[in-house]
Amino acid sequence: MVLALPHLHHEAASTAQHSQDHELQKQYLDLLQMKEELEESCKKKDELLRDAQRALAEERDKRETAEREKQLLEERCTRLRRQLNLLEIYCKESMIQMKEELRRREKHEKEQDERIRRLEAKMEDLTEKKQNTENYGTSKTTANDKKENTLEPSWWSKICELIQELHLLIAKFFSCG
Repeated sequence: MVLALPHLHHEAASTAQHSQDHELQKQYLDLLQMKEELEESCKKKDELLRDAQRALAEERDKRETAEREKQLLEERCTRLRRQLNLLEIYCKESMIQMKEELRRREKHEKEQDERIRRLEAKMEDLTEKKQNTENYGTSKTTANDKKENTLEPSWWSKICELIQELHLLIAKFFSCG
């Protein structure tokens, strides 16, 4: 676009035109520079936006991973609690069974002790009776007495039998315990 000034002559109009062209060219270059700066700024903004989106995605992935790990740990904790409860129940039941078994053994031991005491008392009685018969018996025996004695077991054989029985009972007692 050319403006013609009525009072300037042609040279002055040409200088004005040149000056105006130069000014337009300068403005054009400034606009190009601003456009490049804006494009550069947009590129940086896009990079920052991509970086932010990438960081957000990484953060979201970390959060999801942490949530999954938390859920797995909670499930494991729940399983362990159940196992612990079952173990406690098992231990309580085992303790009850062990106490019952101890009571049974104590009762059995008391019964065995009582049997042993009775056998010992019988042995003492038999020993005492044997000694009494030896001390107070007559030294004279007839042939008939000898025949009777051979048919009836002697006191000594009875004592031996009782000792064997006592020995068996003691062996049974210690094998049970």
